[in-house]
Amino acid sequence: CELNEHFEKCPKMKVSCELKCGATMCREDMEQHLYHHCGMVQDTCNLGCGVELTRDELRIHEKDTCVQREIRCEHCLANVRFCDNPKHLTECPRVRVPCELCSLKRCREDMTEHTKHCLENEMKCPFVKYK
Repeated sequence: CELNEHFEKCPKMKVSCELKCGATMCREDMEQHLYHHCGMVQDTCNLGCGVELTRDELRIHEKDTCVQREIRCEHCLANVRFCDNPKHLTECPRVRVPCELCSLKRCREDMTEHTKHCLENEMKCPFVKYK
């Protein structure tokens, strides 16, 4: 009977994770395992979206699906939060937009210069004052 009681509390006894992650450890290491390593512990997203998942699920969530994750703009290569990307694309200097005069697409940052020289731009005739 004393032996059974000892086994139930023995710190060196090998036990399975109480959250059933599949890990085995000495009973005395359970707290450390749960605090630092167990993938089945519920936690909140580190990127600030507020979602709660298991640590294992959070690794995937933070990398692939979190709206707060950083992505790289394919046009200007800036780092942008996924949720801010639609707004960024309306302002990104490297996005190609059509000229309002000739419909030719140019980078947004080049459009001011383009419109100055666009062939469709109405040019004031320098001789109009002599009419």
